[in-house]
Amino acid sequence: MTSSSPNPDLSTAPPPLRLTEDHFINRELSWLAFNSRVLDEVARIDLPVLERVKFLAITASNLDEFFMVRIGALQFLREQGLRVRDNAGLTPTQQWEQVHQQAAAFVARQYDILQQQLVPMMKEKGIRRLLNTELTPAQRTVLHEYFDEHIFPVLSPVVVDDTSARAAIPALNIIMLCTVTGGDNGHSEKRHVLLPLPANLPRHVLVPDPEGGQYLYVNLEDVVALFIGEFFPAEKVSAPARFRVSRNTDISVDDESAFDLASEMEQVLEKRLKSPAIRIEIESGASREHTRIIRDLCGARTAQIYDIPGELDLRAYFQIASISGFEELKVEPWDSLPSTAITPGESIFDAIKRGDILLHHPYESFEPVLALVEEAAADPNVIAIKQILYRTAKNSRIISALIRAAQAGKHVTVLVELKARFDEARNLERAADLINAGAQIIYGVAGLKTHAKVCLVMRRESGHMTRYMHFGTGNYNEATSKLYTDISLLTCRADFGADASAFFNTVTGRSRFVHFSKLSMAPYGLRERLVSMIRSETERARQGEAAEIMLKMNALEDRQMIAALYEASQAGVKIRLNVRGICCLRPGIKGISENISVVSIIDRYLEHARIFWFRQGGKPAVFIASADFMNRNLSKRVELLTPVEDREARKRLQHILEVHFADTARGRVLKADGTWQLLHVTAAKARRSQEQFAREMAKRARQSNESPDVLVPHTPK
Repeated sequence: MTSSSPNPDLSTAPPPLRLTEDHFINRELSWLAFNSRVLDEVARIDLPVLERVKFLAITASNLDEFFMVRIGALQFLREQGLRVRDNAGLTPTQQWEQVHQQAAAFVARQYDILQQQLVPMMKEKGIRRLLNTELTPAQRTVLHEYFDEHIFPVLSPVVVDDTSARAAIPALNIIMLCTVTGGDNGHSEKRHVLLPLPANLPRHVLVPDPEGGQYLYVNLEDVVALFIGEFFPAEKVSAPARFRVSRNTDISVDDESAFDLASEMEQVLEKRLKSPAIRIEIESGASREHTRIIRDLCGARTAQIYDIPGELDLRAYFQIASISGFEELKVEPWDSLPSTAITPGESIFDAIKRGDILLHHPYESFEPVLALVEEAAADPNVIAIKQILYRTAKNSRIISALIRAAQAGKHVTVLVELKARFDEARNLERAADLINAGAQIIYGVAGLKTHAKVCLVMRRESGHMTRYMHFGTGNYNEATSKLYTDISLLTCRADFGADASAFFNTVTGRSRFVHFSKLSMAPYGLRERLVSMIRSETERARQGEAAEIMLKMNALEDRQMIAALYEASQAGVKIRLNVRGICCLRPGIKGISENISVVSIIDRYLEHARIFWFRQGGKPAVFIASADFMNRNLSKRVELLTPVEDREARKRLQHILEVHFADTARGRVLKADGTWQLLHVTAAKARRSQEQFAREMAKRARQSNESPDVLVPHTPK
């Protein structure tokens, strides 16, 4: 891309900035700070209790993934004796130690909020976890019947001395360890036995409420402990210890040399079942002997063992947060509304032909994206559909439509990314379904993870071929589209279509990369285009022009991108960053990043959109992307950067950015020391970006007479 800025006088350009460790925040510690911001939502006394419970479950799920992915990699580096320092100057051992220290404090805060605030509030409202000592005889009878029918036939005790004991410890499941004493002829024998609790058994077992109107439940592990003696008749069973293991999932597939990538991925998934333990959580109350046995079984160090002051696996609170009948304990829902750019009942192709359609999810429904694929599957004029799938819904309408299209004889090409972490097994299964339907399946790109979000539909119209496209910032997943904020662009611009076809040829045919007219693709040019845009603003500032950059993303870690932003700041470019999670850049450093501000928004929806805005002398260049400013996105993944050329769409994206930067209700500001500060304003003056977007969409829907009775949210600040 050629910059429209004046040619810089290189003789007057300052020397390149020398970056030191003081200019960066450690990536892992920045992530922990992000999860702490999510935990701040759990502590909000102005939120309904089940909304707080939902956020608690999110923090637990986040922490699980963090340990399995990031800390697994750190542990490997430590075991290899590597002392290479990260950008912030920390060795793997220093990072590992600081992470465990901060994670322990985080877990302590989780359980303090749960036990001191959430449990009493739920109990007061009729949602109660009953302990075994609180059960009535009638409730025990119900649980006994449930145990005999649903639990006892499923569980399989495993003796610890058995060579299969280690293999009987699946990751993230709750495991019970008990000591069994018995024997014949007066000789006492003692053995230790594991009871793994299968993940497909309900965690919460409902019990009758004598008074009515309450939601009473007992945890699965409590039910097993209550009747554990039935596994060992006529023997004495000790109080079982309860523990849970997180394993290293940072095991990659060698797709450069793999002949059959699907089989190779199956082997990787099998290896993960037996990979090294990263974290062992033991519920408080376990005996020293049981703790020692658990540690030896898992091959763990003391620092990896977490003494948990309460029930294990707080992810189970997702189920509590969604129970029916307690709607007054949840936030008032915001409707996902139809796009006002589409007339009800009209063909999605006709709507796109009128002009580009920009969608802001979940305030605007994901239905037009689904409609593009579903209508294409049924339309006799559609010749081909090309699609990239990274993460999909459990019962995906997208995949069902692609299957129908293939069965109808259309040429369907689907690039299924088998390396989408934690979705590998599902993607393998759905790929098989597509193959059986006759679709052409490509298993990713060798050496890279395909993360781009694009769908291309080829339709014959009046003897010519018209290309219809969807470009997005989020996955083709109708479930998460209701929970994540993302941007979709639907277009049939010819030059975009030519680029989209060339993109698919590149990634599916491994053809030689050619530069596109409009799009930019990682790892071949996307980084360079972004750097070029930043430097264009930098040179404008050096020439005395007004220069400004606004960027919205999930994470900012890449050293080269941070350096370019620092240089722009030094030149006087006003830079505003909206970064949801990891941010390794330090704003506010004197002489370096004084012109950079960073805000993070944690609210009802997960902020997931990537929007990049550059002032460009008053004619803004605006992009949406699948990529964050992470080295993995820019150098190790197939990503897409899409320019937005429709004037109204560009103005709307600018408005979205401005509203986020003005958020004083849910926005936190990053300080130079790496801490995040919540803005303290009165509730009456606080501005909440997500609420504003919901209200604006409701107003637009009302004005178009499409949804006259939609709910306009009125929620606490």
